[in-house]
Amino acid sequence: MIILKNIKKVYNPKKANAFEALHDVSLTIEDGELVAVIGTSGAGKSTLLHILACIDSYEKGEYKIDGFSTINLSERRSAQLRNEKIGMVMQDFALVEDFSALENVLLPLEFAKRKKPNRKLVAMNALKSVGMEEYAKKPVNKLSGGQKQRVAIARAIVNEPSIILADEPTGALDSKTAAEIMGVFRELHTQGKTVIIVTHDMSIAQQCGRIIEISDGNLIP
Repeated sequence: MIILKNIKKVYNPKKANAFEALHDVSLTIEDGELVAVIGTSGAGKSTLLHILACIDSYEKGEYKIDGFSTINLSERRSAQLRNEKIGMVMQDFALVEDFSALENVLLPLEFAKRKKPNRKLVAMNALKSVGMEEYAKKPVNKLSGGQKQRVAIARAIVNEPSIILADEPTGALDSKTAAEIMGVFRELHTQGKTVIIVTHDMSIAQQCGRIIEISDGNLIP
C-alpha cells in the first residue's frame, strides 16, 4: 500500500527562486490498483511520480510504502528500495541504445542486493511476458518505439516489484501501439501489480480503475 500524508515539495528552498511544487498532498493507493494521474504541464504530475519513485525527497509530510517510511532515506537506501519494490517506465524508454534487449533487462538484476540465480533465464522470462523474447539479442537502436517500450516494461518488472510507475508511457507512440502497451499494463494489473500511470491523455486515463487529477500542486477532489 502507498500512503502519502501532507506531502510538500519545494524546489530551491530558502532561495529567491523557491517554488512549491506540491502543497500538502495526501493520497492512498491500495495494493493492486490501476491508477492514472492526470494534469496539465507543470501541474505537479512528474514531481509526484518522482517522490513515489524515491527519486525526489520532500520537505514536509510522510510517504510510506508497505508500511515503510521514506523520511530521510539515504541515496543508497532509496536506490535499494527502488530496485526491490518499484519498476519505472519512462516516455523516452531510458534504455541503453547500444545494448541488446536482453542486456537492458539484465541491468536491474546486476544491481540487485540479492543476486538471483539464472539471471539470464529470469530476464528472458520478463521479455517473454511482454512478447519480446524473439528480439532478445537485437540491439535496442534497431527496435521500433513500441518494441522499445515493451523492453522497458520487461526491465521494470524483472525484479518482480510490487509497484510499476509509468511516466507518459504512450506519449511517444502512435494510437495503435499505445493501445497495445496499455494492454500490457492491464495484464500486469490482473497479475496483482500496483500500476500508476502519469498521463495527459484522457483516453489512456479512462482505461484505468481510478483517475487522480492534480492542478497547481494540489489534488482535485
